[in-house]
Amino acid sequence: MHSMEELLTLAGKCHIAWLDPDEDLMPTGGYEVAHDTGRWWDAMLRLENATGFAIPAEIEAAMLRNLHRLMGNPDALLMNDPSVEWLKEKARINPHNFREGLLAVTSLVRFRDSAWARETGHRLLKTMDRCLQSDGRFDFTRLVCWGKVPHTDDPSHDQKPGKPWFDGTANSGRALEAVVWFYEATGDCLALDVAERIARHHLANTVNPDGSVRAEIVDPNNVGHNHSYLGTLRGLLLFGLLTSQSEYVEAVTATYMNSLWRHNITESGWTPHDLGKTRFPDEKGDPVGEHASCGDVAQLALWLALRAGHTELLDDVERLVRARLLPSQTVDENNPRQHGAWGVYSHPFGQGSTLDVFAAVTHSLADIYQHVVTRSAEGVVSVNLHFDIETPWATVQTRRSEKGRLIVEPKQRSEVRLRVPGWAPRETLRLEAWGNPLPLRWEGHYLIVSSRDVPAGAALELAYDLPLRETTEVMPVSRREFRLTWRGDEVAACDPEVPIYPVFVKGG
Repeated sequence: MHSMEELLTLAGKCHIAWLDPDEDLMPTGGYEVAHDTGRWWDAMLRLENATGFAIPAEIEAAMLRNLHRLMGNPDALLMNDPSVEWLKEKARINPHNFREGLLAVTSLVRFRDSAWARETGHRLLKTMDRCLQSDGRFDFTRLVCWGKVPHTDDPSHDQKPGKPWFDGTANSGRALEAVVWFYEATGDCLALDVAERIARHHLANTVNPDGSVRAEIVDPNNVGHNHSYLGTLRGLLLFGLLTSQSEYVEAVTATYMNSLWRHNITESGWTPHDLGKTRFPDEKGDPVGEHASCGDVAQLALWLALRAGHTELLDDVERLVRARLLPSQTVDENNPRQHGAWGVYSHPFGQGSTLDVFAAVTHSLADIYQHVVTRSAEGVVSVNLHFDIETPWATVQTRRSEKGRLIVEPKQRSEVRLRVPGWAPRETLRLEAWGNPLPLRWEGHYLIVSSRDVPAGAALELAYDLPLRETTEVMPVSRREFRLTWRGDEVAACDPEVPIYPVFVKGG
């Protein structure tokens, strides 16, 4: 299996391959040009920041012109421009794109210090502020472009007045995290005000304090969208962390612990596109899957672990990356628009190439990659995840054969913390420096190595067994069963045979 950095580099190249030279280098052939443009900017600038991936200058200039054009309307909405002849019939007011527009301009503020992005983001927030009603609905008739551009006919955006409850996750809910990030990047007070109003609505209407799923969300008549629902949880968590309001953090934590793994994702990382009503079934009647939601859950687990103290959830982060996201990336050197992609997929253990999906996965993996190793203000270096990486503080290598091995070369004399997977048998642990055993001193899920215990230039090596176990995943409609054989947190085989895992050998 390739390293995470190698797969992120493939994803970056695939983002570029999706730009159409015959249509002003716009991303064509996906969900929507405008939507995909916002996702493209967010993913590529995060990727650049995480790995140093270089965006060619001519590509960046073209995509910046495209974004200016697609957000250049009086409402600063990110939408297909009806003045572009080939986009005219596809121009729609798309409430999904409150999030995508803010994601794009936030990244341009953070990584390019763009004055245009600051001003455009503020104009978009003024639009949201004007349209957002006290009951949490958007009144789109308050848009300047209302009546000039058709509104989307996607039923997940239905917010008709008079309904006692409506699913706002595909509109304001999914936008909340982008509003929070724009505030953090700019200090724009309007962003904080809009975020507070959105968060208050969804705390009351989208989640339950005890973490049980709202019955309306999974009702068979509700046109729900898993990625938008998970985006709402992400936004609620970020808002709670930003404002130190524990009720938001506690509600998301409880939802993660008590219902997410029953309704939104399986242990191996299958995530249905639909929640509630199955709009897009596969040939067996089950919802098609899509990888963005798997990345959402992994990123939620990362934040809950490192920002809310639930470090045991780093096991979930690593398992979802190892068992689903890494093996599911499409590798096809003969098709640049698939080589390095993730997407919507029909087989429960399949692959796909969908730009907005693999942009979202790139976003999540870039964040996870940047937190493999962290350093505290006091200089303590923590190895949080067992992935290869080179950082200013340590070089980390991982090996998986008969045993799991984590090799860490500190670059400075400091205390080092090594996370031990929760599933690793404690009696098999061995920690060494230059072949000499070190004592196992615990702090929660981490082994603590004092700077006094490590000779200058020495590498630390942590070894542990990779236990075998079996699980069975049952699809929600067809009741198809897939028996997975695990080795540690990786799937070693599946019965019956599936596209992304090795063939199961009976008696092997």
